[in-house]
Amino acid sequence: MKKPSLQFSIPCLEVDETNNKPPSFKYIFYELPFPEFPIKSPSFFINNGWCYGLGPHKERTKILRPDRRTVLTDTKDHDFTLEDTETPFMAINMYQQIVFPEAGTYWVQIFLDDQQVIEYPLPIRQAGKLATK
Repeated sequence: MKKPSLQFSIPCLEVDETNNKPPSFKYIFYELPFPEFPIKSPSFFINNGWCYGLGPHKERTKILRPDRRTVLTDTKDHDFTLEDTETPFMAINMYQQIVFPEAGTYWVQIFLDDQQVIEYPLPIRQAGKLATK
């Protein structure tokens, strides 16, 4: 077994998987503006690409509230197997009707085999206002 590397983690509003082609990510974002809070978000995706690994693994994605302690949503474990190091795996995680209770910097955490691989900010702001720290 060889642990894969996280090649990318891309948030977007739409994933096009038509015509048996590799998926296309549409409306890639780094923040989400909403008119008011609390807000139930429209559907969005966080897509994670894993490469250069072998064997069975499990992936998990969490979104934390701004306090970085409270989990807003959790995909639970997704099992996948890499048969050779040249064939990547892509996890497409869809989020529907997530309630963001307030504006702020939320945090995306990506795990592989129960170990955190990356954490990055996801600013959720009020439309018409610049994101603040």
